[in-house]
Amino acid sequence: MWTDKYRPKSLEDYRGSSSEKEEIREWAEDWEQGDKPVMLHGPAGTGKTSMAEALANDLGYELVETNASDIRTKSKLKEELKEATRQASLLGKKKLILIDEVDGMSSTDRGGTKELNRIVKGTRFPIIMTANDPYDSKIRSLKQKAKMIELGKVHTNSIAAHLRQILEDEGIEYEDGVPKRIARQSDGQLRSAINDLQAVASGKERLEVGDLEAIAARDSEQDIFDALKMVFKTENADTAVRATDNIDEDADTFLQWVRENIPREYTRSEDNAEAYNWISKADLFNGRIRKRMNWKLLKYVYKFSTVGVALSKRQKYKGWTKYQYPSKIRKMGSSHASRRKLESVSGKIGEDLHISVNESKAVLPFVAKLIDRDEEAVRQYFDFDEDDIEFIKGFN
Repeated sequence: MWTDKYRPKSLEDYRGSSSEKEEIREWAEDWEQGDKPVMLHGPAGTGKTSMAEALANDLGYELVETNASDIRTKSKLKEELKEATRQASLLGKKKLILIDEVDGMSSTDRGGTKELNRIVKGTRFPIIMTANDPYDSKIRSLKQKAKMIELGKVHTNSIAAHLRQILEDEGIEYEDGVPKRIARQSDGQLRSAINDLQAVASGKERLEVGDLEAIAARDSEQDIFDALKMVFKTENADTAVRATDNIDEDADTFLQWVRENIPREYTRSEDNAEAYNWISKADLFNGRIRKRMNWKLLKYVYKFSTVGVALSKRQKYKGWTKYQYPSKIRKMGSSHASRRKLESVSGKIGEDLHISVNESKAVLPFVAKLIDRDEEAVRQYFDFDEDDIEFIKGFN
């Protein structure tokens, strides 16, 4: 993904946070055993992990990176982290230890926070921790032992300049105003802006302002790509259930995102089958909500599409995955007219096939294929008009 391809290799390439970059460099260069660790904190997407990685590159340190929300128990921390903070590098380099998402540790973790405190106290190497919410009560003791450095939102102009550079490096021409508009929508989150840019620019030779219609403004805390990563990359239920805490998407839209990207992440057939089993259950409850207006059932839609899908895999998949906009959403765009047409067409299909509107939306690509074979028969069966036919062809 472009967020990885264009990740800053040096603090000099890191956008924004000039004084913070200098502060963390001085801390690392002067660090001695017994000194405080650093806790980088700020909203998701502001570059906390990237800053640590760029610092390690600049100093020539070996970076040992782990995610606290994935190694949560006392035994796991001892197994995967404790030795790394005490043993010298096999390459003869100095080490920098990065512990991501310490606020992702649950209050129910079995001794995890206490063990992490002991590791921080006894380390032979500098430690950087990251947190989205430094005021979380679970990490109060860690916060008290750390040097706190806050990373704020990246300025719109800095984000826009970075997006222009990416477009030029990718050989993509663009209409004036495109980078700035994406930057504004990102609400200070550089990672979110880059993800949005890739979503609309991939495969194009020129990017127009009109191509941005399908992009919704990102939530200030977390974007949909982060939510998908939390679901697909974790094996922990607590981490998965938090994926939708701060996204600006309704349950049905999030369901479409997960449904679209399951086969891109899960390559084993048994994992795929189990994940889609949970998606079907979520869709079933979604239909019950619409039919009965019982919004108490919404929690099941979210839990099935997060925890259910996350725990469907037998083991975590390594490497990065290029997540895609749901084909249905991408093709219909985000205009009110398109949404009204989608609801109208889906209603006709659902009525004749005796299925829900959501199920009707999912079968639109198949209806489009049927139109290719016998347009007149499909038109008569569903009582489609000319506009209906043209709309559905867009799903082919």
